[in-house]
Amino acid sequence: MGVTTATHEFKSSIPAPRMFKALVQDSANFFPKIMPQFKSEVVQGDGGVGSILKTCYPEEGTQVKTVKHKVEAKDPASYYAKYTVIEGGPLSDNVESVVNEVKIEPAGDGSIVRATNHYHTKGGAADKAMIDAIGEKTLSMYKLVQDYLLANPGVCV
Repeated sequence: MGVTTATHEFKSSIPAPRMFKALVQDSANFFPKIMPQFKSEVVQGDGGVGSILKTCYPEEGTQVKTVKHKVEAKDPASYYAKYTVIEGGPLSDNVESVVNEVKIEPAGDGSIVRATNHYHTKGGAADKAMIDAIGEKTLSMYKLVQDYLLANPGVCV
């Protein structure tokens, strides 16, 4: 088994506590505001560590995709969260599991959001094109979050 790691970074004018609340703590309520097709539900647990979350979201040019994540860590004090994809999404014949980490660091009046994805493969490296596409979608999602929060200063405070 191999591991391919990719990190994507987004510099935001939104402070770290507010970005963390939108991206992690209140994502099930927040994301449908910016992407009405987005659906998220807790299928096991209370939403905290150990819980299983099911997320349905559209991808351009395809039908709605479903991903199940297990919450491995959630630390609001350090703006850190870790999830393992256990079903759907990028999992394939070659990709056995994906561990996603989100770390938001204060940076002046804003923040830096770092998404690190660890692709655990059954053979060689994960498909670079797939990793790049996921990274692009992640960064565009962070931009959508930032734009919505800038336009709605009372949300996720």
